[in-house]
Amino acid sequence: MTLYRRLFIVLALFSGPVFAQDASQCGFIQEANYRSLCRALAEKNASQCGFINDSDLRSMCRALAGNDKSQCGFITNSDQRAMCRALTANR
Repeated sequence: MTLYRRLFIVLALFSGPVFAQDASQCGFIQEANYRSLCRALAEKNASQCGFINDSDLRSMCRALAGNDKSQCGFITNSDQRAMCRALTANR
């Protein structure tokens, strides 16, 4: 599964109000960056984003969990930057 596909799945699950957000489930995610992203989004706690090694994913995390749209501008990958801006547009 590609990085973008995994990222999209995680963000789709946590960006809408329909899903229950249970941070205890994040512990089952094997990949450390996505585990931290999951916790940050579930807990709405941007401090968890600091544990993410990938700088683009860390900025995406801070934008979504910290409700800080300006973090999208730090994303170097243009696709991820556009996705970040789209997901934070109505916040």
